[in-house]
Amino acid sequence: MKQRRIVWLAAADARGHLTRAHLMRRLLAAHNIDVTLITTGDDGQRYLAELGSPSTVLSTHYAILFDAWQNMKTAQTEAQIAKYFLLPQRAHRDLSTLQQLACDAEYIVNDFHPLLLLGGPKVGKVVHVFGASLRHAIAHHFEGRGPELLDRRFSSWVDSLLRRGFARVEHNVFTPPHGIFRASDKTFVLPPLVSVPDKSPHDVRRSLNLPKHQKLAAVYLNPHFQDPHLATALQQVLSERGYHLYGVSERLAHLQGFRPVDAHFANIAFAADVLISAPGMATCSQVRTFGLPFVALTTRQPEQQVNLANLQKHHPVQPVDLTDPGVRSNLTLCLHQALERAEALRTQRSPSNEFGPDGEVIRNVQHSWARVFTSLIAGHSPPTYIFNSSTHKHPFSNSTHEVLS
Repeated sequence: MKQRRIVWLAAADARGHLTRAHLMRRLLAAHNIDVTLITTGDDGQRYLAELGSPSTVLSTHYAILFDAWQNMKTAQTEAQIAKYFLLPQRAHRDLSTLQQLACDAEYIVNDFHPLLLLGGPKVGKVVHVFGASLRHAIAHHFEGRGPELLDRRFSSWVDSLLRRGFARVEHNVFTPPHGIFRASDKTFVLPPLVSVPDKSPHDVRRSLNLPKHQKLAAVYLNPHFQDPHLATALQQVLSERGYHLYGVSERLAHLQGFRPVDAHFANIAFAADVLISAPGMATCSQVRTFGLPFVALTTRQPEQQVNLANLQKHHPVQPVDLTDPGVRSNLTLCLHQALERAEALRTQRSPSNEFGPDGEVIRNVQHSWARVFTSLIAGHSPPTYIFNSSTHKHPFSNSTHEVLS
């Protein structure tokens, strides 16, 4: 059978984009589909290589800018994106490069770069992949920053650009493992794609040489966290509360207890007594899946604020607001308090009723992702035939959707 090929453009601004691209490359290889990975920064390329996936850097001109505490620099980011589209040999050159790379591909996946929103049709079929919270953050970028009419028109424009794509795949923590089809805008909606733990908590603890009753804290700090005060505060507080710290941080890996990358961090999270991280979509999914006590490091990152607000409706979360100067100046105390609240819930830990921790449901989620992307190769339009005629009431909304078979 002839091998098919797709191109997957994963922005390096968030490691979730890159991890998803890596997982899909592995999943689709089993279906005789080759995935060419492209990213937007040298550090993103290094991260993918650590996971075991080769990639090409499109260019380093496009980026979302953050401070050392993962707060998005809105004005500087807007200026950076404006320069990207307005200066010669930036966006135009990248679009030409993508046209060459995708010339014999079945389609190109946009996960998630504005270039393929604005110039997508020029490279052929584009499949947009985005988190529900990211879509909301982008569409309402000007909310509260000007006239309400501006927000409405910009949101409508973003939606119209997304609809121009060949297909849309949205991921949301509160979606059934089998996926749904939103008929209103012909969008596939799936749970976030995460790794299946391949070790039991007992085996993880044994590999870490942990005493039987020692607590384990899984800490993930994405590379936008660069201030060492956060890591040192976590070291101090977790030590004082009797935890073994297992931390992952590309920028703070020189500190004790941290390493730059761990392709098997899902094993650590599954075995942990508490997870400490920013509320990215994949992290929120792990929290739900594994029934984890969660200390959420909150910042001015719009889509993560949406993730946190949604998660708090259905799962206990202990937020630590790093945008608050008072919290930053009393960080150890605030972390102590958050962990104390999390520990009170630890004995009540149980996996979500929807997502079992044994790996079967996560594998079902991975199957749903693979099925959508393999089916998109089969026809000239998004193949709704992979959905059956029954309907499913989404448990966290009032809308009815078709169910992914």
